[in-house]
Amino acid sequence: MLSLEQINMLVLSAELGSFSACARRLGKVQSAVSHGISNLELDLGVELFDRTSRSPTLTPEGERLLRSAKALLAQSHEFEKIAESILRHEESHLTVAVDDALFAPHVSAVLAQFAREFPLVQLDVMSIASTDIIDAVVNGDMDIGVMFSEVEVNKKVDFCYVGGVDFVAVCHPLFPLATQKVLSESDLAPFRQVAVRGKQKRESQVLISMTPNAWWCTSYHAVLELVQQQIGWAYLPVALVDPLIKQGDIHKIDVAFDYKPWSVPVDLVFMKGARRGIASQWLFDALKNAFSAER
Repeated sequence: MLSLEQINMLVLSAELGSFSACARRLGKVQSAVSHGISNLELDLGVELFDRTSRSPTLTPEGERLLRSAKALLAQSHEFEKIAESILRHEESHLTVAVDDALFAPHVSAVLAQFAREFPLVQLDVMSIASTDIIDAVVNGDMDIGVMFSEVEVNKKVDFCYVGGVDFVAVCHPLFPLATQKVLSESDLAPFRQVAVRGKQKRESQVLISMTPNAWWCTSYHAVLELVQQQIGWAYLPVALVDPLIKQGDIHKIDVAFDYKPWSVPVDLVFMKGARRGIASQWLFDALKNAFSAER
C-alpha cells in the first residue's frame, strides 16, 4: 500500500539527487530509503529510478509521476494545517462589508496581515454602501461591517466608533462651480450633485445630499467617475481625490462654510451578542487600530 513516507522519499531523492542525500535529510539509513522506493515501485508497477549509473536518475515514468507526488505532499500538508486550525478554533470563513470609500491602503494592509496570520480562513470582502451594511449584518450575511456612522440606531447590532474620514467638495475644473465661491448651501442648489445611497434608496444621514437635483450611485468611485465627466459636483473622501486635486484633474470647490475638511465618523458594526472566534477578534481589533493610526 502506498504511503506518504514513500512519496516523500521519491520527491526528496529526485530533488536532492541521491538516495543517500534523501536519507540524511530524513535522518534514516540509506538502505531504508532504497527499500522504501523499491516497495513503492512494486506497488505502482512502475520503475521510478534508473539505477544503472552511480547516481539514480528519474525514468520518464518517474518524471511523469513526480508532479503528482509533489501535489500529494502539498495536499497532505494542507490537510494537517486545516486540522491544526480546527484545534485552534479558527473560523473556516468570515465575511466583511466595507463601504468602498473606506477601502483605503490602511484597510487593505490589515487584510494582507490577516492573510498571513490566518492563511486557512476564507475571507469574503464585500463592497457595499454604508446604508445597506446594517441590514446585511442583521440578516447574518456579514460578520463585520466597516461603514460611515448612522444616526438611527438598530437595536440588533452594536457599533464601535473607530475614527473619521475627511471629505471635501469637488468638481471638474471646467464645471461652473469651479469658478465660484460657495457662501451657503443655497449657492449649490442650481447645480447637480452626485451622491451615494444604497439599494434601498436610503441616504446616509451624515452624508445627506444638499441639492434638489441629484444623481445617485452606490459607490464613491462611481461618483468620482461621473464628476470627472462634468455631470455634477460631489463630496468625496480626501484620500480618494487628493492626488487628482494636486494633478489639476479635479477642482476643490471653495466652500466658505467648510472651514476645515468635513470629517465623517466611521463605525465597525456587528451583530449584538455575537461571539467572535480567534480570527474574527483579530480582524476586529486590527481594523480598530488601523483607523486609529490613520487619524
